[in-house]
Amino acid sequence: MTEIEQIINQDQRLFWDKAAINSEDDRYVIAERILEWGTEEEVRTVLSCYGKDFVRRVVAESRNLSPKTVNYFSVIFGIPREATRCFSDASPQIWRPY
Repeated sequence: MTEIEQIINQDQRLFWDKAAINSEDDRYVIAERILEWGTEEEVRTVLSCYGKDFVRRVVAESRNLSPKTVNYFSVIFGIPREATRCFSDASPQIWRPY
């Protein structure tokens, strides 16, 4: 059993809403969840199993990561904020409440 499979099987807090997770077929979701809510050790595991380039792509393309998470990993990986979907696709504020 790989380290990623151990995380999937042991840590239901990250994948409580998923019935069955495959470590290869669902690697995008796995990376998103671990980047958003995982521990530092789990993030290291994702980086070692899937590679830095894949994780960089997830940070740049994901619509599910929070701005705080994208900003943090953008700094770590040297990705300009404007190059991320999170900050480039931000919806303009339609109305101001006050």
